[in-house]
Amino acid sequence: MPLYLVNPAVEMTLELHVSLRLEEALSIQYERIKDRRVRDTFVRRLEHQVESLLKDCLDWDLKEPTEAQLNYAKLVAAQCGVALPSEALKYRFHAAMFLETYAPQTAREQHVDSGGGGAEHARRLICKRLGEPPDPQNSGTQ
Repeated sequence: MPLYLVNPAVEMTLELHVSLRLEEALSIQYERIKDRRVRDTFVRRLEHQVESLLKDCLDWDLKEPTEAQLNYAKLVAAQCGVALPSEALKYRFHAAMFLETYAPQTAREQHVDSGGGGAEHARRLICKRLGEPPDPQNSGTQ
């Protein structure tokens, strides 16, 4: 028995084939969901699970940006003084393209500002981003 996933907005139907065992179990489940309350509960559970599965099945570029990617993009946008495009907040591909465009610019600015970079500069940047004071014992070394 196939199941059908229908999206009327784009006039698309996907036919999903399930195992005979699942087909039998679904037939029993359908008998149980004739009661409105049981059906509403089942539909909510199904919606939640299908949404999660569909997100996992999307191509990588259509998935939401990772939390780390978003945090980095927001930091880069602030440092460059540009707005983070709404598409970059929704899709990994656009977040990646934003970072590919602007992250090198912030890296160059930080390199110039620090007089060339180095391990000490990297440590200071990490402390600054974490909101921690730099270690005074190491602040003049390297």
